[in-house]
Amino acid sequence: MKSLLLTAALLSSSAFAADPNLVTNGSFETTAVNAGNWLLSPTLEGWSVLAGPANFEIRNNVVGSAQDGSNFIELDTTGNTTIAQSFASLTAGASYALSFWYAPRANVAAASNGIEVLWNGQQLGTTLTGNGGSAPAWTQYSFSVSALAGNNTLSFRSVGASDSLGGSLDNVSLTSAVPEPSGYALLLAGLGAVGLIARRRGSVTR
Repeated sequence: MKSLLLTAALLSSSAFAADPNLVTNGSFETTAVNAGNWLLSPTLEGWSVLAGPANFEIRNNVVGSAQDGSNFIELDTTGNTTIAQSFASLTAGASYALSFWYAPRANVAAASNGIEVLWNGQQLGTTLTGNGGSAPAWTQYSFSVSALAGNNTLSFRSVGASDSLGGSLDNVSLTSAVPEPSGYALLLAGLGAVGLIARRRGSVTR
């Protein structure tokens, strides 16, 4: 019986395993930046610049540390910038869980730290901003978004004073909001098999 329960537990864990992150390079780690340095790069794997200066400002343990890994980005490069990533294979009408971490730049006023997040051109929530302290204070934000047919686009834009000092972004993820139906089916099938075997064993021992 213990082995049957173990089997059910394994089925349960596989059915509800964490879904993969659909965002490519969500923590901005694919560009090599030496610790204590930053750079302006015209390219960043998975991402494109939609508006503003055509560069990504990637930082590694300078003016703060990353929330995840070594790198993070500041959106106000040499001016307000909008970056984006598109997804071509989402299920139309399905819900997805969007998560990311934001921090105002250290020692910079809220007027320069604004960032907005958009899904298919529509802003999610309110503008993120705040007065920066002595180091970045990372805060996680989460939204539920619905997919349209065809391409879906996630974008982040810096707003406010376009002065090359702005808010930071890290650890962006997009995952399925609920377990896949196949996961539920696998779990129910496993539990049903355990129950059936248990009933048969009970009838034999009577």
